Amino acid sequence: MKITSILIGVLFATAAFLLAQALSPNKGADLSASPSQPRSDDVGKSAPETCEPQTIAKAVKGYTCVVKTKSGSVAWRVEAVISTESRTFRVVKDLKSGLYVSDDMGKHSHESAKKENLCQSPDYSNQRGNLTSVTWRLPSGYPRSLNGKKGFPNQDSDFVILEDDGIRQVVSGVASKYFISSSEAGKISDYMSYGFDGEFGGIDAGCNGNGMASLRCVAQ
Repeated sequence: MKITSILIGVLFATAAFLLAQALSPNKGADLSASPSQPRSDDVGKSAPETCEPQTIAKAVKGYTCVVKTKSGSVAWRVEAVISTESRTFRVVKDLKSGLYVSDDMGKHSHESAKKENLCQSPDYSNQRGNLTSVTWRLPSGYPRSLNGKKGFPNQDSDFVILEDDGIRQVVSGVASKYFISSSEAGKISDYMSYGFDGEFGGIDAGCNGNGMASLRCVAQ
């Protein structure tokens, strides 16, 4: 008799459990898609892509990608996109150093870039993404070997930092150009300054410009 009562109790409990399962609103739900348990096929969708200059040249504001460098991964983001009738300008930001990099502002000499303060000129506001919350300047560009020497600060120059963080893997057209820096190399026969070699990533003396070196400004 006791055994029969126990069996009846078990049957009632089983029936109640199955009824509760059938009436549950979550029946058949994909629990793997809950916020705390993301679905496996969603994992990685939000991870930044590897930076490609051609992709960044068409990217919208906020697009983020990653460059693999010798010291690890460095993230870059498109901070501003300005479209005009002639072309579209983009400002990118090195999220490791905090340096903003303007779009190409054309070819200028080192002397005119400094004397005319082109990095602050309203004529190039589109190239700077119309960003006024930061202070734009001509990038410094002395070699790392001169840190703390010959009057240079004991820290890496802007172009050394940007090269270390993968600028040439981010900005389209850099490899075929030479860029003006604010760093003067002193007088060696003619007026000399350092510049960034976009093809090899080095810092070279001899950028007297003659209107043939390109200009990109930085801000922080």
